[in-house]
Amino acid sequence: MEDISEYFDKVLSFLSYRARSEYEIDFYMLRKGWSEETKKAVKDKLKQLKLIDDEDFARQWISSRSNSRPAGKSQIKFELTKKGIDKEIISRLLAEERTSTAEGLMAEKLCQKRLERLKGLPLREKREKLFGLLARRGFSSQTAIGIIDKLIKKE
Repeated sequence: MEDISEYFDKVLSFLSYRARSEYEIDFYMLRKGWSEETKKAVKDKLKQLKLIDDEDFARQWISSRSNSRPAGKSQIKFELTKKGIDKEIISRLLAEERTSTAEGLMAEKLCQKRLERLKGLPLREKREKLFGLLARRGFSSQTAIGIIDKLIKKE
């Protein structure tokens, strides 16, 4: 077996930029063309050091998407699926972390910011732009309509 320390260091460098899912690490090693034996040894060492944990990764991702660039449940679900996270983990964590109240508050905050730029536009155009924003960010249409109606009434 080869000395894995060089390979392990490369994976640690890859992980230094941000947390990664197991799928992302597998794909990185595949792209590098490493042998199956090397990949297994590196992954075993990462797991031993608790540097691979898809559930923790997903929890961090959800938290980050709630704080920095808010996104709805469907958008987060899509992103995590793309990163190879198990659907059961995604569903459970979203149920724990993202209540409909929290989802509504994020959507409302996002719309309030955007309303500043939309002043002076006709009501219908404001509604369309806000709805489009929320839809692109993965918020449900039910949430979007409720929040938009609430904010338009306040104006």
